[in-house]
Amino acid sequence: MISLFDKPMLVYRVIVKRSFLLLTAITLIGQCFADEGVMEGILSAKGDSWIEVVDDGNFLHRFIPQWKGRGPANGGSFDLATIQLIEDLVVGNRVVVNWVHDGHLRLRHAVVQKPKYPEGIFVGYLLRSSKRWIDVQNIDEGKPWRFYLPWVGGYPSEGGGYDQQILKDLANRSPTDPVRFSWKYKLRPTVVFVYEKLLDTTTPFWVGKKLPEPKRITVEKKPESTGDTDQSDGAISNPFDQLAPQPANPFDQAGSAQQAPVVNPFDGVEQKTPKANPFDQLGSPAGEKKEVNTNPFDGLPIPQGSPFDLINE
Repeated sequence: MISLFDKPMLVYRVIVKRSFLLLTAITLIGQCFADEGVMEGILSAKGDSWIEVVDDGNFLHRFIPQWKGRGPANGGSFDLATIQLIEDLVVGNRVVVNWVHDGHLRLRHAVVQKPKYPEGIFVGYLLRSSKRWIDVQNIDEGKPWRFYLPWVGGYPSEGGGYDQQILKDLANRSPTDPVRFSWKYKLRPTVVFVYEKLLDTTTPFWVGKKLPEPKRITVEKKPESTGDTDQSDGAISNPFDQLAPQPANPFDQAGSAQQAPVVNPFDGVEQKTPKANPFDQLGSPAGEKKEVNTNPFDGLPIPQGSPFDLINE
């Protein structure tokens, strides 16, 4: 199971959100020293001529209507339109307050911020609680919202009151544990049902799916052979079994075959007596005498003396 709310990541988110709220509170405190401004928060309480709003930094501010006229003895009083506005506001809602400062925080106008939907499921973190309500913060929006506990029983005199069992269930959770509950908007956000403590998990895609049933293959029994049938109707044998076994190596098959010995083709040629040189068989033509090669110097007289002696003569 893969948790979407890892503990270190939750602590980091809480630190970041608290830092953001602190900066918001500093900004709002700075606005208090200004002459006028606009503030968002939770309407915590109200009276006939005042309202108290808790800003997003958990700071409480009291606003009163603007004064019209002079003193009360001279007909002066709070702005009647603002008095009627305060009477119509319902405690527990988020409001946007337009104010002005003249020594007191004066209420000019206030608008209720209603949820986008009339009901739903809230997932966030518990910030604070009382015997009548809980303040929680949405994970994505980052704004605190106040949800009142559901009323159980009859009148208070009959034992009716806010459901305290929800507070007991939430008291056993740490600040980093997310809370999840269903709610409805009835003049103000109200808790309907709180889910048990569990970690939100992703559901694997195969959960809730059904595998197709396996198909069963039925095999019919082979009919038994009777004596009236021919022998040819017997069991069909494997046709490959009728083949003669052959050696795996094709060269073994070549060595086992009877082959005629290879004869040298030149051995079949008839051996003939080589003919003599045809020029040796040629005879000298008849009547022709052979010339005898003689030295031409053999017929000359041999000189008796030195040839150099003849030079001087």
